[in-house]
Amino acid sequence: MLSTDPKDLMQEIKSAIEFREGRLTELEEQVHRFTGPAYAPNDGSAGDYAPENTYYEYISLMIPRLVYDNPRVQVSSRRPGAQQDVAEALRHGLNRWCKDSHLRGTLAELATDMLLSWGVCIVRQEENKGVSLPQSDPIKSATPSWPVIERLSQKRFFIDPQAQRWEDARFYGHVWRRDKDDLLELAKDNPDAGWNEDVIQQLSTGTADEQSERLPYEQGPDAVDRKEIWCYEVWVPEIQLDGEPGPEAGFHGTIYTIGLNQPIGDEKDGKAFFVREPRPFYGPRTGPYVIYGCYKVPDNAYPLSPLVAVQTQITDLNEHVLAASNSMMKHKRIVGVNDSRTAQLVKNTQHDYVTVVPFEDGKALVQEFELGGQTEQQAVWINTCRQRADRVLGMDEALRGSVSGSGTATEHTIASEAANTRMAFIRQVFADSTVKLLSLVAYYMYHDDEIVFPLGEDAIKEMGMPEEVAIIFQGGGHDPDDGYTFDDLELDIEPYSMERASEGLAQKRALEMHQILINSLPTMAAFPDYPWREHFAKIGNAMNAPDMSELVTTSLLQRLAQDLMQMQQSQAQPEPMPSQPRMGKDVGSSRLMNNNQPKPSKSVPMMGDVMAQMMQGPVQQAPQ
Repeated sequence: MLSTDPKDLMQEIKSAIEFREGRLTELEEQVHRFTGPAYAPNDGSAGDYAPENTYYEYISLMIPRLVYDNPRVQVSSRRPGAQQDVAEALRHGLNRWCKDSHLRGTLAELATDMLLSWGVCIVRQEENKGVSLPQSDPIKSATPSWPVIERLSQKRFFIDPQAQRWEDARFYGHVWRRDKDDLLELAKDNPDAGWNEDVIQQLSTGTADEQSERLPYEQGPDAVDRKEIWCYEVWVPEIQLDGEPGPEAGFHGTIYTIGLNQPIGDEKDGKAFFVREPRPFYGPRTGPYVIYGCYKVPDNAYPLSPLVAVQTQITDLNEHVLAASNSMMKHKRIVGVNDSRTAQLVKNTQHDYVTVVPFEDGKALVQEFELGGQTEQQAVWINTCRQRADRVLGMDEALRGSVSGSGTATEHTIASEAANTRMAFIRQVFADSTVKLLSLVAYYMYHDDEIVFPLGEDAIKEMGMPEEVAIIFQGGGHDPDDGYTFDDLELDIEPYSMERASEGLAQKRALEMHQILINSLPTMAAFPDYPWREHFAKIGNAMNAPDMSELVTTSLLQRLAQDLMQMQQSQAQPEPMPSQPRMGKDVGSSRLMNNNQPKPSKSVPMMGDVMAQMMQGPVQQAPQ
């Protein structure tokens, strides 16, 4: 079992920070190249000029493909019965939470971090002060809370360095800071929260640059000392405190909050203290952190980003481009003459003017020279380096939106398909991490009855309820004896919900949706009892048209059912008697056989005689 003594935990944290810093050696340089030298940090150290800004190009192309809109969530249950209603309520609650919490902006930050190195966020609950609820009996005594997602800097997060995968780490943690006075006031106002006021008084503040968790804008000689305290919060999943609730009550692992009376990096490290008493973590067994990463590295807890893998190719490309740029700066074009008078004439004569230049043997004594400049070998090698970096990153001209006419349509199609395959994997990895994030939020919504908020108009329209009705979501309220748990729920993101669809693709999908609805009307009229709204909801989700089911309204289905009933009733009624006679008994024999008409000749064979003769044997003589 992992030692949870403050001194031992502090040693684990130091080891984890050193391990993490070895994987972030190029992060600041990448950020400098991404922003350019004009976006210099506060210490005045601008990054080197990089003509080929591959970082900006790759991130700007990938962010719209990863997160262009808020995700739309689908929740289902593996168990029938009442939990299907719970899954439907969670679906509405999660979709509302994604909009109200502006999840798209946070996901864009995490996507940028993931492409540069890795992204990390933490989910916790806070009091929802901005919600306004009706004073009804079920919710009037509740204190509304709200799941909150916070993006963590890569330099503020650490993980067990001995873990071979991030899922197998024995501890996770991050660094947070707060004003010392505010933390003391919080400890006094919440005596049951376990804060140790004496320890908080001993903790030191300052702006020591040696502290590795400090970000670039917090360093330098001009950094303001705000009297802040730095604390380390560690989640150990394998520790269960004695006398505290366990997994059966929704608690997994233990959280430790440690502080130092001196920052890490000083010559004499300070003594570690528990700023807050250890407490059980209320949340899923996966913990409060969600890690976003593109590729896993064997036997390494931190993921790998594409830009880190191509770091050397990008550096090589920029060095050669800078060399060619320096050659072009030295390029000269000069004119040589044989005497000073001719030089003065050439220098002072304007464009398209005529002047007298001395000739010798019929030739002008003027000659042009070009010195320096980019050579052909430099241009060829720069193009080779650029193609190599693009090939490794998966960027091509089709992805950039500028296709030259040098390649055939088949070549561009093959290259685009290969690039889309690579991008599809990164999109899927990003979506999987977002599902884990939303599962954390759903866990609190499922268990905590203090989470209360209105759902809004979208849920009202989908449920077919009057607009004046206010639908309120409230979590919790589950009986353990019901036989189902949170693990029985399955959560997924609707396809294409976070991506941007082009105008041409949107028009194509609209026409396809129109064609599907028109062609389905006869079938809908024949089978009105079929759940057509759910049917078209699934089709719309696959086509990135989530509002497709709204076109199949209840009034339309009722009208189709009425038309079908009327058609069936009309078919069941007996046919009316014809107004004109059809049988011989109705008109008499005088009209059936007119004496003035010629009688059939006996020489003309009847069809019945011919058929009988064919059945008896071959016809001897063809009828005349």
